Formats: sequence, structure tokens, C-alpha cells
Amino acid sequence: MEEGVAVEDIEIGLEPTNEPIEEISSGMQNVAEQSQGIAADTRAYRVESPYDVPPLAFPDINVATRAALVNIFCTPHDGTLRPISGSGVIVDSRGVILTNAHVAQYVLLSQDPRINLTCTIRTGSPARAAYGAEVLYVPEAWINEHYADINITRPLGTGEHDYAFLAIVKALSGSALPPSFPSISIDAREGAAFFGDSVLAASYPAEFTGGSVSANLHAVSSVSKIDNLYTFRDGSVDVISIGSVIEAQSGSSGGAIVNAWGKLVGVITTTSEGATTGERTLRGITTSYVERDLLETLGIGHASLLSGDVMKNASTFGEIRAPALTQKYVEYLAGQ
Repeated sequence: MEEGVAVEDIEIGLEPTNEPIEEISSGMQNVAEQSQGIAADTRAYRVESPYDVPPLAFPDINVATRAALVNIFCTPHDGTLRPISGSGVIVDSRGVILTNAHVAQYVLLSQDPRINLTCTIRTGSPARAAYGAEVLYVPEAWINEHYADINITRPLGTGEHDYAFLAIVKALSGSALPPSFPSISIDAREGAAFFGDSVLAASYPAEFTGGSVSANLHAVSSVSKIDNLYTFRDGSVDVISIGSVIEAQSGSSGGAIVNAWGKLVGVITTTSEGATTGERTLRGITTSYVERDLLETLGIGHASLLSGDVMKNASTFGEIRAPALTQKYVEYLAGQ
């Protein structure tokens, strides 16, 4: 990791949306169907009485979420790529991180010897390099659609398929990995994140730090309410939005959206345009969308994906699936 990289050199994080995400009518208990081809019997419902325990205090949720939060920092050693900083959250005590595909693509590339790129997992506040990680899973659909955006300063997208799982595989100190990592469990049920719910957003924003991202990046968090719901298709709640929070800036991608019971219900993914965070709307894909996309793509949910030896599974992904995905980037960058 290089020290002293200025914030203006870090060009990664929230993707402004340039494609319409169909808005779900969010002011009703059951979401009304939309006019653009959604079947009349398609509805999104709030999960009623979601847990058999009372909600937690948000100061306690904040402590637990920050403990599971990580900064993903990638530094190139030539002019092929730009340095990037993103966020992620540990969702399994064995060191599995959920983040965005547009962050994880750099970890994917760092695993290829042809790409002179180093990625580290940083923890704490200020963030300090602690671990190395490998890709456990990233959707091929996202790579196919976006690999040519790798060097665009502000790539555009809706967040569809924009998630990935990483596995922490080593401690940079050379010591053994801890027997257990602080983690936040996923609630992947449909309707677990809904209009009006209070949530905590947490990330490592980098856009307005005013200095060196490598030396001075701190975790931030804030409590707000879900103010809108969006769907990619069929009326399911795929994206939630939160207005006027400090996390609505570059570097927050992959950060956590946690509900009042301390469960992960969303992953920070995109933001609207605006000169300040107060003028922006923060959006995150729901964990129910991640679950649904995994089932459609792999035929298994996140629990099955994370079962077994996750380090071995990450190694298998690197050996079998990663080369074809990385090759797309290699050929594209060679042609520039």
C-alpha cells in the first residue's frame, strides 16, 4: 500500500444512475403494481413482526456495525488503472465480506499476475491495512456488462447484479488469522427493508476527506429512514433509498445498511447527483435482491454459497472462474 495518495486520485465508489429504476409506490403497506408490465398479483409486502425480540438501541448497532465494517483499498503500480477505495461489511465470522462488484472487480484483477495491482482490507478508524482477500463470488452478468467501464471516472449504472463476496485469506502481519471476525448477519427475506424503516448506514466515504485517503480515512455512520423503494422488475424491493446522509459520497460503495435489529438489509451501491451529501439520495441494493439473484444465477442462496471451507471455495473460484472474467479486462486494457 502506498501512503500519501490524495483523495482526488481516488475515483471509485457510488455510481450515479443513468437508467430508470422503476419506482415502487411506497406509501402503502402493500406496494401497488406499476403500469409497465408488472402482473396485477405482483406485490411487495413488509415483513410483519420480523423478529421475536425487541429492536436494539442504535448506539449498540453502530458499535457492532463498525466492528464488521472494512475499507477495501487498491493501489496500482503502473499507469494501467487508478487507485480506488471502497467499503465492505463482514457477514460471516470466518471473514467473508459482502461488497459491490464494482469494488470487488479490483480484487479480482489483483489476483492476476498480469495486473500490477495490490488490494488490502483495512479496518479501524482511521483505516489501517490488516488483511488480504480473494474473490469468493462476483456475478458474471455484472462483469460482462461493465468491464469496459474500468477506467471511466464516474461510471453509470443502476446497481443491478452489483454485489460480490470476498474471503479474507491472510493477515498482512504474517500472523495467523483471528479465530473469529466481528460480523453482521444477513436478513435476506423479501420485505425485510421497507418504506419508513429506521436504518443505520455505515461506510468509509472518501470524497470529502480533504487529504490523504491512505492515511486519514475514517468510518462514518448515521441513522435515517428508508424514504423510497425501487424495483428492477416484477415489483420486488430491489433498491432502497435514504436521503441526506453523509455516506452519500465516493468510497461508500459496499457499505452497510443495517436495520433496528442489527441485521444487514442493504448494501450501499449508488447515489444521485449533487454538490453536497445533503443534496443527494443514497441508494442500496437489498439483501433480498442479492439472495434472489444468487438463486436465479447459481441455484443457491447466500447460506449455501458461504457453507463449507470459504477459503478453499475462494481458491476454486480463482482457479476455475476468475481467469475468463479477468481476461475480458486484460484484452480491453491492452486495446486502449
